[in-house]
Amino acid sequence: MARVDVIMPQMGESIAEGTLSKWLKKVGDPVKRDEPIFEISTDKVDAEIPSPSAGVLAEIKVTEGQTVPIQTVVAVLETEAKAGVGGSGVGVGESPKTAPAPAPAAPAPSPNPQTRGGRGADASTSDAGLP
Repeated sequence: MARVDVIMPQMGESIAEGTLSKWLKKVGDPVKRDEPIFEISTDKVDAEIPSPSAGVLAEIKVTEGQTVPIQTVVAVLETEAKAGVGGSGVGVGESPKTAPAPAPAAPAPSPNPQTRGGRGADASTSDAGLP
């Protein structure tokens, strides 16, 4: 089993701390990736914070009502080493949308050689007979 730290996120550029206002899950509860697991309150915003990974809530380190600096570990999840149920990719750093191949560039439009060439040929033919 792998352990994943759940941290107090920074909810704005000038936000330095947050108050954990409510746990939505209890120790031992299964959680899905991106499922809300706790609520925070800052001087600017109140928000539900999603789980960074699927797993089981193994440990709560910050109690309700406690104010902590951003990047503080507030809980620990235990995840399975194998793929999660339902095929959800939960690998740390894994990105299902990793840099798709760029679309081929369209060639620059070129003048129609038949149209130009046709007129040019007519013009040069008629000009060729002139001194």
